[in-house]
Amino acid sequence: MKRLLPLFSAITCLAFVSCETTGQNTMLGAGVGAGIAAATENSALGGAAIGAGAGFLLGKLLQYDRRRAYEEGYDHGRHGYPVARLTERRGFVVSPFRPYNVIDVRGIPRGEKVVDPSCDRVFINP
Repeated sequence: MKRLLPLFSAITCLAFVSCETTGQNTMLGAGVGAGIAAATENSALGGAAIGAGAGFLLGKLLQYDRRRAYEEGYDHGRHGYPVARLTERRGFVVSPFRPYNVIDVRGIPRGEKVVDPSCDRVFINP
């Protein structure tokens, strides 16, 4: 049981880092790895190195996955459609679909469906 607690703690910590940066994941991994290594009577330095590598890799994978999901339009609003991003120019938004055109949405209420004319796909006006 004494050895299972650090392992359970590590899994729990890594499960809740989906919104963290890669650097924070690396530091968390190093700390968890050192803790697990010390609890299992192994080298804390080796555990920290392995944990840091695993945290960095996890951070990069999550970063890639978030970027890909946005590019493919998985950032869905309450209507099940992706939501466009606001621009600095009032009445214009960036389409959530490639090639990410700037679209004039003046006169279209917030939350309404808009069609990107370059690809005929629907998104929500933010």
